[in-house]
Amino acid sequence: MPLPVVILLCVLGFILLLFAVCAVRAVCLKKTLPDVKSAVSWTPEEEAKYASDLSALVKIPTVSKKQEEEYPDFLVFQEKLKELFPLFFAKAENHDIEGNLLRRIPGSDPKRGALLLMGHQDVVPAEGQTGWEKPPFSGEIADGCVWGRGAMDCKSTLCCELEAVESLLKEGYVFKEDLWFFAARNEENSGGGSDAAAAYLKERGVRLNVVLDEGGAVVDNMIPGLKYPASGIGVVEKGFVNLKFIARSAGGHASTPPKNSPIARLSAFVTEVEKKDVFKKKMATPIPEMFGFVAPYLPFVFRFMLGNLWLFRGLVTRVLAMVSPMAGALVKTTAAFTMSGGSAAPNVLPDEAWIICNMRPSVHQNADESIAAIKKIAEKYDIETEVLYSRDASAVTDCGGEAFRFLARCMAECFPDTVVTPYLMTGGTDSRRFEIVCDNVLRFTPTRLTPAQIAAMHAANENIGVKALAEGVKAYRYYIEKYNG
Repeated sequence: MPLPVVILLCVLGFILLLFAVCAVRAVCLKKTLPDVKSAVSWTPEEEAKYASDLSALVKIPTVSKKQEEEYPDFLVFQEKLKELFPLFFAKAENHDIEGNLLRRIPGSDPKRGALLLMGHQDVVPAEGQTGWEKPPFSGEIADGCVWGRGAMDCKSTLCCELEAVESLLKEGYVFKEDLWFFAARNEENSGGGSDAAAAYLKERGVRLNVVLDEGGAVVDNMIPGLKYPASGIGVVEKGFVNLKFIARSAGGHASTPPKNSPIARLSAFVTEVEKKDVFKKKMATPIPEMFGFVAPYLPFVFRFMLGNLWLFRGLVTRVLAMVSPMAGALVKTTAAFTMSGGSAAPNVLPDEAWIICNMRPSVHQNADESIAAIKKIAEKYDIETEVLYSRDASAVTDCGGEAFRFLARCMAECFPDTVVTPYLMTGGTDSRRFEIVCDNVLRFTPTRLTPAQIAAMHAANENIGVKALAEGVKAYRYYIEKYNG
């Protein structure tokens, strides 16, 4: 047999062997969720109480303010918290910092360390948004949901946490580990309350075992082909950069326009960034780990690919970048042009035009590297780059560590119909500030959210299900009890 034919047959045989190995692995990976009862339950009376309490909190318009601004609505909100959760505020030490709530319930065994539950008091504005079916600060309970700004982001998180702790205190529960609670009043505008709280803890030598903040939730269709809901626990969040790109010229009258005016150059720059692969694509932690968790529950074709990333990692990475904006954000830095400005009159050429770009640096390409990549393109069009704000992605909490595995086990017992998985948060939370005092920062609120509810975050018709709220309270309580067991 001629040597070329032998070589070809060997190559084909090797390829067939690889595919056979992948197919066997995909078959062996297949799993189904156990048909077991949830570890949590609640009464209709409890469900009604939780909804009523959240409604009362939503009615207070705690729209985010700068740290130096007066905040009367937040003072009303804090008084309402004390009214709704009297035992917690009676027993917890007060370590508040400029309107940012920081409280501690001492544990019976100081050697065990501390757990921090957190959220935020403030909400984004509702003004200028059309389509609200219920007034944004009505707190109306209708159609099985609590409606209004903050119902989901994130007064429901605070409500669930405090309801859980309050119910334990009513029963005389003694916490073995210190329990800290933090709620900033300026999370939505990165006002610095969380920085101050984290620094406060560090100065006093406090070391936290776990930080649990808002982030993931129980959602459907987290990954195409996954027929089960997913409980996504955020273990890292992408970075955050605001850039201003400035194009200059001599200005002039619009009746005699020159070529390459500031706006023309900015337009060409934006077009190139939109069309070109500016940033590195890579499947960095925790994306491979996420696929490892969910692959067994996917159809065969997805198991074949995602269950064999040792072979298909590069292909899957390229496909993700093309599938959708959400999928692409998992494997690369993103850049969104959000604001612009130029001449003050329609018949005047601007001597300076500008655009604002919001970037979310990936884990594998930090802020400086991402800025350098886009700045290089801007220079082609004689455009200046000004860095307005910049921070890298957060640290990554170990998915194999006990803190993650313990939370995942608890949530699997509370939500046995869901696949629990780590995931990457493309947005940001206050929790990253506490990395200076904690190695295990987890982002998950144990509530079920529909696609419509997720779409309503920071938009009109924000709401959360009454049953989801009750389930969240009981899941927090279950986790706290197990944690202190």
